[in-house]
Amino acid sequence: MKPNRLSTKKHTLRFAVILSALVLTGCASTQSTTSSTSASSASSTVSTVSTSEESGADETDSTGGAMNGTIGSVIEANLSFKNKDFYIDYSTEDTVKIDLSAPKEADGVKVSGSTVTITEAGTYVLSGTLTDGQVIIDAGDEDDVRLVLENASITCTTTAPIYAKNADKVIISLPENTESTVTDTVTGTDGNDALTAAIFAKCDLSVNGTGTLNVNANANDGITSEDKLKITGGVLNITSADDGLVGKDAVLMKDGTVHITASGTGIKSTKSEADKGYVYIGGGTVNITAEQDGIQAETSVLISAGEVNVTAGGGANGEQKTGNAMFGGAQSTTTDETLSAKGIKAEAALDITGGTVTVDSADDSLHSNDSMTVSGGGITVKSGDDGLHADNTLTIVDGTIVVEESCEGLEAIDLTINGGTIDVTASDDGLNAAGSSVDGGFGTAGADTLTVNGGTLTVNASGDGLDSNGALTINGGTVYVSGPTSDGNGTFDCDGVFTINGGVVLGTGSSGMLKTPTTDSKQNTISVSCTGSAGDTVEVKGADGNTLVSAVAPKDFTNVTFSTPDITEGETYTVYVNGTEAASETCSGVVSGATGMGSFGGGPGNMGGRAPNGGMGVQMPNGNGGTPPQMPGNTSDT
Repeated sequence: MKPNRLSTKKHTLRFAVILSALVLTGCASTQSTTSSTSASSASSTVSTVSTSEESGADETDSTGGAMNGTIGSVIEANLSFKNKDFYIDYSTEDTVKIDLSAPKEADGVKVSGSTVTITEAGTYVLSGTLTDGQVIIDAGDEDDVRLVLENASITCTTTAPIYAKNADKVIISLPENTESTVTDTVTGTDGNDALTAAIFAKCDLSVNGTGTLNVNANANDGITSEDKLKITGGVLNITSADDGLVGKDAVLMKDGTVHITASGTGIKSTKSEADKGYVYIGGGTVNITAEQDGIQAETSVLISAGEVNVTAGGGANGEQKTGNAMFGGAQSTTTDETLSAKGIKAEAALDITGGTVTVDSADDSLHSNDSMTVSGGGITVKSGDDGLHADNTLTIVDGTIVVEESCEGLEAIDLTINGGTIDVTASDDGLNAAGSSVDGGFGTAGADTLTVNGGTLTVNASGDGLDSNGALTINGGTVYVSGPTSDGNGTFDCDGVFTINGGVVLGTGSSGMLKTPTTDSKQNTISVSCTGSAGDTVEVKGADGNTLVSAVAPKDFTNVTFSTPDITEGETYTVYVNGTEAASETCSGVVSGATGMGSFGGGPGNMGGRAPNGGMGVQMPNGNGGTPPQMPGNTSDT
């Protein structure tokens, strides 16, 4: 178990205000939603969504009933798109055509040198090349302005090439088989305001269509809206000196393909109000390569559909992690700790209810400063630190999660597995419940909980397999754990009560820090000394010869612990390794066979339950003592 980073994190007053606002405003927002939501906390169950802001004949529902997540109800109420956010055939509309190569004034269009200013609502079709110039939208507060980019090229060396100064909404449409390009050089200004993106909007901004838009943001961000940024179509190729897409109120994506290469963050939403500062991806494809975070939200992130691929900070090997000198936790060898390189990060809630998410990150792959819920979709991550990390609660209801590489696979104060298929590979602990402020002190249980109620969980950990600084409870599901080869860790470890009340459990690992369930458990467990090597098949059979559970061990082991509903007192159970009988034990009660002294304890300040190699753990009855064969690292196929 690595040092408890959770307990040292300082939540700012600003974050506390966000969470309080999510609760209070969520309770008051029911008049603007058609969903049945619970706002008793910062999270609530999602059903259907609408909002008074976006209501009317022009509205279309964005969610398609595919969410079922647990983000704040106020944010739920804003996850909708109007019909005008989607592409509309403009050939039947009254349009104003602007040849940027030789722009001329027209109704709603003013021209001054190389600056083209649009002053009225309407649809404007831009084509040609504007060299070292600017397109400004300065219309009325209630005006919608649509820019149709037909193979347009706009470059500017002094400011933002496209600047939406004033309008209700600006819509950028990309017609089929067109390719347009926007390129800037420096960050411009308008009075005291910095125009921090190549396409900069002070109003709502939508992008739609099937054509291509290339954004070369050499100064700062690619596309920024100081309100909501919505993407419902098109192919966006963004290269930015800082962030790729920024929607200060929100970034919402329903369809399209976005490729981002960013020296900063890929997608960001920055406002901290209860109903703002969120990122929603409900379709399309997002490919991000970012030097900092892939996706960052000041409040919440929800992914309900689509495909999201993120590489952050150079990937899992971009920032080397090493063990802590005392207890084996992750330490960064870099000197600059100010830059965040997480895959997807949310301040309040991170929910994945569908879609496909692939992350390769130097820091945590999925991270929430409060809660995280996975209730669907497919997630594959590689992390230089934690695979999935929540400062408070992490709940997995359904979906498929593969942590191919991590320091610790899943980590939170309260970690609950209710369903899904989870496969974790970790150089330290596989699953870790740690960080509670209720800390019992050295070797004493905290308030942390690790609970498995269902699903299929496979863990390959070089540290503790399942580790809790408080209680460890298995009530159901199927759990396979390949624990450590060293005696300084255990297949199962906790500072509180360890109970197995149901499910199918098979653990292989070292013997020195052996931890078995308490007799308060409602299901019988057997632990035996049994030696095997990486790649061996471990099979447990009853007296009738039927197989109760089996698995292939990815690492060497000297102990096998198993529990199933079929283990009956008075019956004898045999462990086979590659088909050869290796150990047998008669069930004599709730816990039979080898027992251990347990873990080294929680450590000072709840810093971890990891003893030095060859530490205090010893093998008790039916054990062979000593130190098991030491493998040269994690040999799991990942």
